[in-house]
Amino acid sequence: MAHYVCEYGGFPAYENTGVKYFSCGEDKIEELIRQLEKAEKFIFMEYFIVAKGYVWDRVLEVLKRKAAEGVEVRFMYDGTCTVSLLPPNYPKKLEQEGIACRVFSPIRPALSTHQNNRDHRKIVVIDGKVAFTGGINLADEYVNRKIRFGHWKDTAIMLEGDAVRSFTLMFLEMWNVAKSEKVEEFDPYL
Repeated sequence: MAHYVCEYGGFPAYENTGVKYFSCGEDKIEELIRQLEKAEKFIFMEYFIVAKGYVWDRVLEVLKRKAAEGVEVRFMYDGTCTVSLLPPNYPKKLEQEGIACRVFSPIRPALSTHQNNRDHRKIVVIDGKVAFTGGINLADEYVNRKIRFGHWKDTAIMLEGDAVRSFTLMFLEMWNVAKSEKVEEFDPYL
């Protein structure tokens, strides 16, 4: 299967990579906080849903502290959050805390097919050494502190090793897409 995916799917298979599986949001968020606390160089985060509450408050507290310590922190979220979850000026608030922020595909009042261009990824990269991905967003329902649809069950993984490079590249490519300005050099992060 790995050979098929590499040869015909264009996706590399990695050696020297450890994977930890999280069967619930509660466990993933706890490990995410532990890993964020260890950051020394950079933190990249990309999420589809971010909502104020217990989960986001805990993560944001660490991000603000790390930014104050000199860690480069970048945070990107999908534009659907600005409809009801976060205020339109939220990127400026984060930037005042030393956190670079971009909104992917902001919602515009006019009808457009562009509105369907959404970023559903959930990616975290820490120092190019650790990456998280999966189905768990930064909102309280993902750790069952807010009941919206019954008990929430989703999963995530944490990767360490060679495969983290792909997540770094995916984040930086989307970061450049989210704002039309000079495309930056990726090498310092790889």
